[in-house]
Amino acid sequence: MAKNIIEFKNIRKVYDDNGQVVLKDINLEIEEGKFYTLLGASGSGKSTILNIIAGFLDATSGDVFLDGKRINDIPANKRDVHTIFQSYALFPNMNVFDNVAFALKIKGRPKAEIAERVSAALKQVQLTGFEKRGIKKLSGGQRQRVAIARAIIDQPKVVLLDESLSALDHKLRKEMQYELRELQQRLGITFVFVTHDQEEALAMSDWIFVMNDGEIVQSGTPIDIYDEPINHFVADFIGESNIIKGTMIRDYLVKFNNQEFEAVDGGMRNNEPVEIVIRPEDLSFTLPDEGKFNVKVDTQLFRGVHYEIVAYDDFGNEWLIHSTHKAIEGERVGLDFEPEAIHVMRLHETEEDFDARIEEYVEEEEATVGLVAAIEEEEAEND
Repeated sequence: MAKNIIEFKNIRKVYDDNGQVVLKDINLEIEEGKFYTLLGASGSGKSTILNIIAGFLDATSGDVFLDGKRINDIPANKRDVHTIFQSYALFPNMNVFDNVAFALKIKGRPKAEIAERVSAALKQVQLTGFEKRGIKKLSGGQRQRVAIARAIIDQPKVVLLDESLSALDHKLRKEMQYELRELQQRLGITFVFVTHDQEEALAMSDWIFVMNDGEIVQSGTPIDIYDEPINHFVADFIGESNIIKGTMIRDYLVKFNNQEFEAVDGGMRNNEPVEIVIRPEDLSFTLPDEGKFNVKVDTQLFRGVHYEIVAYDDFGNEWLIHSTHKAIEGERVGLDFEPEAIHVMRLHETEEDFDARIEEYVEEEEATVGLVAAIEEEEAEND
């Protein structure tokens, strides 16, 4: 079982000059050797968490632990972490070797050790042979690799990355996502990555903390976050969603658009108002009146791998559909989906509420299964 390398306990950050609350009693655990992402819009608090871990900011209250040791009062240069900034903070007057070797030289390590460790670090990031290359002569991706080599040469417990891919063009950014992920897995060092890019977070992470207004609104694996958003904010922020108001009639039965549909969610109150989430890729077209209900195609855009189609139902709800089949604007078609495509969200549910509800629901289901099994066993013995 992996141990926690970073822990936040009731971390709160308030700026004294204006009283702005940036972090609201944050509690989180980060395990050793995994890739974590702090995901949120500008001002959500994600970079503040990173800066508190690094020691560049002090928490107003609460405790920070690194490898089990409280580090609130330990200065940044004494913490066993390394930060890669958006600008990479490389020294333009030094070549690649001297940039990577800088920390070791400051510590007065022997020249032979420095040469060996720089060589090993550059090999890890596939920059062998670039030792004497000037920083200004490197591409954006190569500079990123130099920054990573400099971060890992001293073998820190944690590498922090603050929007470190955002300066790259789209194609190079995609390539570096794969490289960063592969490098982290190969090194086994904990990476904590800050981004506002949802697609980037989903592609790279073992675990994501979704942040909004100084709070962690949901945490989980990329699949958890995408398939099981716990509230409207997460469903709307992560990917593209169709969010419709509805009613949970009972477990596994939900009502919206004045119709009842089978679903796979449960654990809510009967006839409780809810919100329904269906992802665009989970919708398909049929002939009119052969789907769940009809929609009228309004507009469509070709996105390369699929058509992005906007349609409206008879209740005025807008539906976004991703389809490999072209639609005809103004055409009336049926819309179909499977019960598994329907995700039901309680209104304004928090992550703690969600976890508690699911735990209670699972316990009730297990108790019911156990009771049924006991009855069947008793009936078999009587027979």
